[in-house]
Amino acid sequence: MSHVTFPKPEKLKTVKGRKRRAEKSVKTVIREIVAERDGYCRLAKDGMAGCQGESEWAHLPGTTRAQTRGMKPERRHTTAGTVMACTRHHDHIDGRRAPKIRPELGPYGADGEISWRLGVRVAVGQ
Repeated sequence: MSHVTFPKPEKLKTVKGRKRRAEKSVKTVIREIVAERDGYCRLAKDGMAGCQGESEWAHLPGTTRAQTRGMKPERRHTTAGTVMACTRHHDHIDGRRAPKIRPELGPYGADGEISWRLGVRVAVGQ
């Protein structure tokens, strides 16, 4: 009777750690480039007043975590899909604060010119 052994699969903790480290290196590089390009807040640089809070790295619609889940880090985090924004403007972009601010991007995304549009959030049940 022959005895065949199969190698143990890698632990999930090991696999996730490797993915997290790979993504972290990409995120660090992209965030530095975007911070250099935009400064404290891209919206203030583009003429929108009222900055408040810390400078944060914001993913624009189309490149949010929910929309890029499962993609490679190089595809998820790009200079064309992210901006630096103060806490207040980041909340407006993500829709956590009304009115929602929507970017209108050109062919180069955030690496080119951005037109910011104010949207209206309608409450449920109205």
